[in-house]
Amino acid sequence: MKKFTSILTMMLIAALAFTFTSCEDEYIADNLSGGTFYGKTWQGTIEQYYHDRWGLTGNHYRTVMQFNNEGYTSGTGYEVDYDLNDPYGSYYYSEFEWNVYNGIITIRYADTGYAPVHIYDYELSSTWFEGYFDDGTFNDTYFRLRAINNFDWDPYWYDYDDYYYYYEGRAAGNSKQKSAAKGAFAK
Repeated sequence: MKKFTSILTMMLIAALAFTFTSCEDEYIADNLSGGTFYGKTWQGTIEQYYHDRWGLTGNHYRTVMQFNNEGYTSGTGYEVDYDLNDPYGSYYYSEFEWNVYNGIITIRYADTGYAPVHIYDYELSSTWFEGYFDDGTFNDTYFRLRAINNFDWDPYWYDYDDYYYYYEGRAAGNSKQKSAAKGAFAK
């Protein structure tokens, strides 16, 4: 009987550990996405990211990310990196899927040319999201984003002048793009 009680106790401890981790992951996902279907939008800068990925220098680049909730600890979203001086002529846009597991946020972009991003050392509140991520380059890249109320995604979703929109088999107006790049962000 004592052995049975010990086994039952170990199973209960394991179940509780999983439950607490799951609750923490749900809390993180809820904060990240705003806990709504419509999602939460974050805007700010990602140091070294623009230089490492596109070779761009200067401090006039911004990132906007929207995390939409589609599960307890996962969802979809979109990101645009753009030049403040030419936001619709020089940008990179991509959709992504995200999830939280054991406190680590993983982002997988529709542009499959890049490794998943793992956000592991961060602080997240209702208004600020900052920390470090690894995008497969083994460099800790610092980011600092703040929650914003709204952002006009339409110019990035429906850019009818984009070569890929017409020539990669998508009908104009039929559906938004998965990823696109223009100007300094187009390689």
